[in-house]
Amino acid sequence: MIMVAGLVLVGLFGLVVWQLMSLWLFVVPSPLATLRAIGFVHNQGNFGGAAAATFVNAVASFIAAVVVGAALGVALGRSDYWYRVFEPLIIVGGAIPKIIIYPTLLLLVGLGARSIISMGFIGGIFAVLINVMVAVRTMNPIYGRVARSLAMSPWRAAWRIYLPAVSLPFITGVRLSFGLVVVNVIFGELFAAKAGIGKLALHFYGQAQYAAMMVVIMILFLFGTAGSLLLWAVERHLNKYF
Repeated sequence: MIMVAGLVLVGLFGLVVWQLMSLWLFVVPSPLATLRAIGFVHNQGNFGGAAAATFVNAVASFIAAVVVGAALGVALGRSDYWYRVFEPLIIVGGAIPKIIIYPTLLLLVGLGARSIISMGFIGGIFAVLINVMVAVRTMNPIYGRVARSLAMSPWRAAWRIYLPAVSLPFITGVRLSFGLVVVNVIFGELFAAKAGIGKLALHFYGQAQYAAMMVVIMILFLFGTAGSLLLWAVERHLNKYF
């Protein structure tokens, strides 16, 4: 109940700030003007296709980032040698803004969904990889001895022993990865996408339809918030058992 009240207060504060900004900046429409523009955005013939393209790109990037990040995190966390080799590079790679590598991605994979998915994947993998890698390094050594005593294959050990043992850091990395994937997918769509919510927002901006642009931004905000809250609820649920 306290959390819900806090979220309501934050939402009300955000509306007040939004209204004040609309009075100072002409490119920021008021909340009421944005609400009125929902019908206009909905009637745009390309809105459904744009939303579907963004959803598919984000889901594909997210799944790839979680799967590859978890697998690499377990592999590097188990090996002293490869951990020492790659740990500095991974930390630096996670800190670099991913938008600076987007021109290179365009040269490698071209325009369209492949570059957008690659951008989202690169943006989201580091949160999972770093969390899992560090957690495996610091977990109880008994788990590693159990895997070796049972002569389990690396994939089976990762799925049955290592990931369950580091489930809390793993789900935290997944939650962080989700937001980063969405942000990087939208960045990619702003610059070189053939379709997507980011491209649609840029179109409305270019046409000076700021209220419609704000509707698109709010849809993205609600999508990101809903996904983050869902993953946060899963994390809180797991906290009861670990």
